[in-house]
Amino acid sequence: MTHPVSVVHQRWQTLPIRVRGTVIIVLPVTCLFMALSAFAWLKASLVEDETWVQHTQIVRLETKRLLNALVDAETGVRGYGLTQRDEFLTPYNRAKAIIPKSLDRLEQLVQDNPQQTQRIQDIRRRVDENLRIFQQKLTLQRELKLIQGKTDIFVPVASLYAWLEEGKATMDATRIEIDRFAHTEEELWVQRRQHQDFYRQITWIVLCIFGVIGTLSAWFAVHLFYQLERELANREDRLRQTNQRLEIVCEQLQRFTANASHELRAPLAAVLSNAQVGLMDLDDLEEESIPLRQRLDKIVNLTKQMSSLVSDLLFLARHEGLLTADSLQCVDLSDLLSNLVVDWLPQAKTYQLTLTSQLPKMAVEVNADANLLRQAIANLLSNSCRYTPAGGMIELRLLTPTDQALIQVEDTGIGIPTEVDNR
Repeated sequence: MTHPVSVVHQRWQTLPIRVRGTVIIVLPVTCLFMALSAFAWLKASLVEDETWVQHTQIVRLETKRLLNALVDAETGVRGYGLTQRDEFLTPYNRAKAIIPKSLDRLEQLVQDNPQQTQRIQDIRRRVDENLRIFQQKLTLQRELKLIQGKTDIFVPVASLYAWLEEGKATMDATRIEIDRFAHTEEELWVQRRQHQDFYRQITWIVLCIFGVIGTLSAWFAVHLFYQLERELANREDRLRQTNQRLEIVCEQLQRFTANASHELRAPLAAVLSNAQVGLMDLDDLEEESIPLRQRLDKIVNLTKQMSSLVSDLLFLARHEGLLTADSLQCVDLSDLLSNLVVDWLPQAKTYQLTLTSQLPKMAVEVNADANLLRQAIANLLSNSCRYTPAGGMIELRLLTPTDQALIQVEDTGIGIPTEVDNR
């Protein structure tokens, strides 16, 4: 049974180097982005929790402010009722200004909580009832003071206790309702603090986890990178060894080609010379020797073609397709092309073709290998002769645009297909 790790390693080795390099780079980058995304999400949750905690704290403080203002109002009214002194009305008047604003702010702060909104509306009704009772008590005290015309009146103890107890039940009920409201906010504050602490712990845990994952992914990426580097180094060594073997094989093939070409030239020369001697001996014979003459002519032509092929192979083996500085010399293209036209006129007549030239009268000199240049142009003329129908035309031109020399061979033959020429 194949081990899963081995299967994964084999598949990894079969992937292109480009893909593996991309994976090595993407791996730690992906971990980094995942860590940043998780941290951003947790940070947003912490900010939201902090906002709610602060909101709840504001509600708690505003509730205490409302309760303190209500107590100040009650204390001021009681003090005024007992002493008939106006300075006790200062906290009452200040509380009357604070209480409505505090109720409006609390109602605005808890508008997202239907239960607390209902309670603040109940508290508002109870507070309004308490303020109405306080105002009635103050009005009665002021009227009594006006009737008696003096501040040091005698008030019976029973009446004083009855006056003090008036509205006490309403005030107690209001305190209870405010305490319930404050208690609910206290619970909400505790819950939100716990939620905030929980997310802080989660944040640290996630950061630690992603820190470990990031470290492992970085180590794994470095490991894969070194493994890829070793693989590339091994491939380079194998390619170097293969190139060395190819160079040895090419050198051996070159030596073989040179030796074979050199060895073939002697027997070909012997065959050609003997065939030519045989043709000369047949000049004095009668017409019955015509078939033998045709055979010897065919041997001469084939031997010449074979000698040309052997010469080409020997040249390639010696030069390896490269030109050295020593092989370059100053060549007059006008003279070289003129000689080629003269040499190829009989060949063109054999194919029933018209060979013309358009060459400048002045000398056009270039640095080149004269033999290679002559052979290249001869190949072009040979192709034109073979692939141009009888009665066609071949023109050899030499143009000199700016500081260059352009050699053109144009014919009326079948040409080269466009799709082949584009390749």
